[in-house]
Amino acid sequence: MKTDETNPADWFMLAQERLEKADALYKEFGASYTGVELLQGVVERYLKGYLMGKGWPLQKIHNLSTLLDAAVERDSQFKSFADLCEELTAQYWEQHYPGGDLAEVGADYEDLRRQAGELIALILAAGPPTEPTDKPASPGTA
Repeated sequence: MKTDETNPADWFMLAQERLEKADALYKEFGASYTGVELLQGVVERYLKGYLMGKGWPLQKIHNLSTLLDAAVERDSQFKSFADLCEELTAQYWEQHYPGGDLAEVGADYEDLRRQAGELIALILAAGPPTEPTDKPASPGTA
């Protein structure tokens, strides 16, 4: 399956797949470093999909606060997610490479997940994306 980095629906599809995996991981094992990384990726992809739908030129970055700033320029309602983006980006980097302080990573996962859900709802309320470039194949069958 070939995706298109300019198609918001492709970003949303990839975000949704990660969200399902993050939720399954949390249900089975509770908060984890991997869960935090997945949740960061979810928020990143939903924000990028939203922004691509608004004509934003893609920036291959992982800083959620930078992405949120671009979203705020388009809709001030996004301002309320500044703390989520700052905290999730910080936790992402703490666990992404060895050397970070893992003491607090994932400690507030339930709250981060709740806020991420609210952010996703705001993004999806902005209007439906176009269809994914191709229908997704099940992993391992493509």
